[in-house]
Amino acid sequence: MRSAPTWLPALGLLLLGAGAAPALAQDEDQALDAEPAAEPEPVVEGGAPIIVEEPFTPDRDSLAYNAELLDELLQRSMDQTIREQKFAAAAGITGGAVLLGLGGWRLLENEPTNQYTRGLGVMFMTLGMGDLTTGVFAAARIPHEKRRLERWRRARKNGITAVELAHFEGELQGAEETRQGERLLVRWNGLTHALAGILLLALTPIPDSMTPTDRLSGYIIGGVFVFTGSAAFGASFRKTPSEKAWEDYQARKAPMPGHEFSWRLAPAISRRGFGLSMQGAF
Repeated sequence: MRSAPTWLPALGLLLLGAGAAPALAQDEDQALDAEPAAEPEPVVEGGAPIIVEEPFTPDRDSLAYNAELLDELLQRSMDQTIREQKFAAAAGITGGAVLLGLGGWRLLENEPTNQYTRGLGVMFMTLGMGDLTTGVFAAARIPHEKRRLERWRRARKNGITAVELAHFEGELQGAEETRQGERLLVRWNGLTHALAGILLLALTPIPDSMTPTDRLSGYIIGGVFVFTGSAAFGASFRKTPSEKAWEDYQARKAPMPGHEFSWRLAPAISRRGFGLSMQGAF
C-alpha cells in the first residue's frame, strides 16, 4: 500500500488557520468599538500627570474678606482720628491762650496785696499752660492710625498673608487698649477742671475786699470751668475710632480655618469590646 505524502496535513492546517484569523480580527475590532476610548492624561516634562482640579482651600476666601474688612476699618479709623485730633488741638490751643491771657491780666492788674486776685491768676496760668501744651501736642503729633494704614497698604500691595493679617489685627487691638488709657486721662483732666470751677464758684463770694469786677470774673470763669470740665468728663466715656474699629472687626470678621475648636465622636473597636472616642482639633 502506497503511503500519503506528508505535506498534505500541513497544507490543511495552514488553510484552517488562514480562515480563523479574519474572524478573530473582526471580534477584536468589535470589542474595541464597544469600549469608550479613554482620553490621554496631559503630562508635563518628566512624565508627571497634571492635576486639573484645583484643591479646595476655604481659608483663601476668609483671608481676602478679612483683608478687605480690615482695610475699610483702618481707613475709617484714621479719618475719624485725624478729625477728632484737629478739634482737640484747636480747643486746647484756644483755651490755653485764653487762660494764659486771663492769668497775666489777674496777676498784673491789681496790687500784690490782693491775695484772691493773685491766686486766681496763678490758677489760670497753671491750667492754661497745661491746655496749651496739650493742644500743641495734638496739632504736631502724627497719629498712629495714619502710619499703620501706610504700612498696611504697602504690605497688602505685595500680597497679604495670614501671618501679616494677624500682625495688623494685633496692632488694632493694641491701639484699642492705648486709646482706652487716653480716654481715662481725658476723664481725669475734665474732672480736675470741673472741680476747679466748683472751688472758684464757692470761694468767690467769701473775701470782703473783692471788687464787683473780681466777683463777676470769678463767677464767669468758674462757670466756664464747670461746663468745659463736665463736657470733657462726659465725652471721655465715648469710645474712640480705634476702639470702635476693633469691636466692629471682631463682630464682622470671617473665621479662619484652624483658628477654632472642633470636635467629633468616632467609633472605637478593640479586642475587649467597642465604644465611642472623642476627637478634637484646635
